[in-house]
Amino acid sequence: MKPLAVELFAGKFGWGEGLVAEGWRVVGCDIVHEEWHKPVPEGCSLWLQDVLTLHGSQFKNASLIVAS
Repeated sequence: MKPLAVELFAGKFGWGEGLVAEGWRVVGCDIVHEEWHKPVPEGCSLWLQDVLTLHGSQFKNASLIVAS
């Protein structure tokens, strides 16, 4: 199984695209997916949720968490 990365403040999935290219699966989290953001890249999924409401249990299977 591919390792899981969580990208906080995902926006255009800058981290996500690179991680997917290296064999990761990625869950991106952002409060909104704006029209000017690119479509969610293949291999990534998107949680629309305010990061202030996240709980650590949502990341129990994550091998990496990035925020930028």
